[in-house]
Amino acid sequence: MKVVAIIVAAGSGKRMRHSTKKQFLSIGSKPILAYTLDAFDSIDRVDRIILVIPRGWKRYCQKEIIEKYEYRKEIEVIGGGARRQDSVACGLALVSSDYEIVIIHDGVRPFVTRRMVVESIAKARKFGACIVAVPVTDTIKMVGREGVIKRTLPREHLWRVQTPQTFLLSVIKKAYAKALKDRFYGTDDAQLVERMKKPVKVISGDYRNIKITTREDLILAETLLSDEKE
Repeated sequence: MKVVAIIVAAGSGKRMRHSTKKQFLSIGSKPILAYTLDAFDSIDRVDRIILVIPRGWKRYCQKEIIEKYEYRKEIEVIGGGARRQDSVACGLALVSSDYEIVIIHDGVRPFVTRRMVVESIAKARKFGACIVAVPVTDTIKMVGREGVIKRTLPREHLWRVQTPQTFLLSVIKKAYAKALKDRFYGTDDAQLVERMKKPVKVISGDYRNIKITTREDLILAETLLSDEKE
């Protein structure tokens, strides 16, 4: 069983309002992306890493992250597309048929754990597709365009989706091919698989496995990092 991880870090980071791309901003002593790569580099079951970054940033990423932190795995750095789904597609195009499992993970989720990755690999082999998620703790309302509540959704059935999202190569390639044919863009990779009426297994993630998108997320990430060191 060969496993490839596609780390998606090609976002523009506009909501961060910073001249440096958010994935290259630092928390603690290192860039956000370096912590994410640390996690996958340390997991033996991951055979290969494909890192998808914004076009024009390859030289910077190679020098300031890949070479600087001396990862033991070979990390292939490629340019992404206009949207996240396009960037994942760029990574998938480089995965040959001798790989069985594909892990797709957001580069700006630096607190991913070994447990999440290893468990998702096992479940993807069994079910074909697996995502990590956490139960919703807030009350969720469905609101119409006019700004009036339509109904309250049953919280016990609602989960907040994270990454990694892990798939059999055959499943995710078919899902992406169908999405391309239909010109469909989903909000996550699992949605493309759902469109094919394929089951997607959900396993427990972690509330600490945040996606760093805003300045407030950066502050929270610093706190989480400090807690880990104590």
